[in-house]
Amino acid sequence: MTCVSQCAKYFLCFFNFVFFIAGGAALTVGIWLFVDRSSFTNLIGKLDQSDFLNQTDADVIQMIAYILILAGALTFIISFLGYCGAMFESRCLLCVYGILILLVLILECVVVGLAFGLKGDVEKGTQDFLKSTIAKYYASSGDKADTVTVAWDGIMSKLHCCGVENFRDFSENRNWTITGKTVPDACCIKENDVLKDPTCPINPTASNSYYQTGCYQAMMTAIEENAAIVIGVAATLVFVEVLVIILALYLACCYWRPQHACVDVSSRQAW
Repeated sequence: MTCVSQCAKYFLCFFNFVFFIAGGAALTVGIWLFVDRSSFTNLIGKLDQSDFLNQTDADVIQMIAYILILAGALTFIISFLGYCGAMFESRCLLCVYGILILLVLILECVVVGLAFGLKGDVEKGTQDFLKSTIAKYYASSGDKADTVTVAWDGIMSKLHCCGVENFRDFSENRNWTITGKTVPDACCIKENDVLKDPTCPINPTASNSYYQTGCYQAMMTAIEENAAIVIGVAATLVFVEVLVIILALYLACCYWRPQHACVDVSSRQAW
């Protein structure tokens, strides 16, 4: 093998080994969560000294488990094919691996195209989904800091917003409305992590909160402001996928030629 072939081989081996380990870890955690949620959450609670996952809604944990299993299994299988194909110089595995990565790349392009082509429907669907997380899972009391609550509080505090469209999204949460609060503390303006106006959760105004600013629009604005980073990450992802496809097919061709050459030589000697 030439120097280029050797470099391509070891790059694919290293690249796929990393994703093989990552995919296996995600798959293991997903299966663990699905089969025995309590033991996993208890372990995490001991490690970070919190009861974070135990207080998370069972449906949310189940959804996370499904996502980890699906993503982990796909990553595990594809990276396994790539690693074995490169390490054992298998043309068949390399071709299958290259085709699978190509399908992933095509699927990503299709998703992006549909997202732009059906922008209105995608935006409405996304907003409806985000609203449903508030209506179903947002905790009504401060002592129940589950995953959804912490995530929303972090978003609202960081982006200075409230709800998906505005503070009225919290009125869809029945458990929230009985507390007498209008907005969560995360929607209020804080000074040194203390509410600027203690009455803000009950009586939010433009001067003490962000109650009229929706988080969906705030997120879109943040993405637009960091468009260069988003484009850079997307371009890097596409570049790596294309590079991997080229290297896999290149190695498949390298492994193909010598074997055919041997067949031709043997045939000539026989004659």
